[in-house]
Amino acid sequence: MPATSSGLSATSSFPRIDTPSILQPPRQRRARETEQALLGAGRELLAKRDFAAVSVAQIAAACQVSVGAFYGRFRDKMAYFEALRALVMEETSASIDRYLAQERWEDVPTSVLLDKAARFMVLGTLANRGVMRASLRHASTKPEEWQPHRQNGEAIVERMVQLLVPRLSLPADIAELRVRFAMQAVFSVLVNALLNDSGPLHLDDERMIPELSRMMAGYLGVTDNAQA
Repeated sequence: MPATSSGLSATSSFPRIDTPSILQPPRQRRARETEQALLGAGRELLAKRDFAAVSVAQIAAACQVSVGAFYGRFRDKMAYFEALRALVMEETSASIDRYLAQERWEDVPTSVLLDKAARFMVLGTLANRGVMRASLRHASTKPEEWQPHRQNGEAIVERMVQLLVPRLSLPADIAELRVRFAMQAVFSVLVNALLNDSGPLHLDDERMIPELSRMMAGYLGVTDNAQA
């Protein structure tokens, strides 16, 4: 996918998780491929407009299948969204486990860890902004709609606590509080950019990542030589 106008690519940093189909009967494989195409089309459409503004016909047309094929896979538009969100949650959870694994960062300077973690969170939000935005808006009347995203956010926080607390020159309880608050600040910036896009930095602005990294490093007192 081409880069956005401000420079950051909307391509997901999360791996696609596809069900192997080589041993499935042809009809079952086609149904699975249709489902994957519909979910991919919805993901693209939701990146540009609100869920309420996207019709079933638009989703079907985007991947060149019939409306009947859509309803052959999903009961209604809300069931479709729930399937799309479940896919995003599965991808995100797998990426957190892989990308923030402790052994990956053992010999990496703390400032580099902060920069890479900021990139991971920004690009993940950017890639899945449509689904996340729709979940946030549904959450105003159905708080449970945001719960899967909250759980993945909590998983990121726990990984960052494990990675950062031993590196900080502070008592462990104070270090943990600061890491958790730094993450709260990062998530607040991302959610505000997602919902309100008020600036000065927008979600797809290439300066968002280094500024978030700088904010965390400054608050946590990280001063190793790799920090810009």
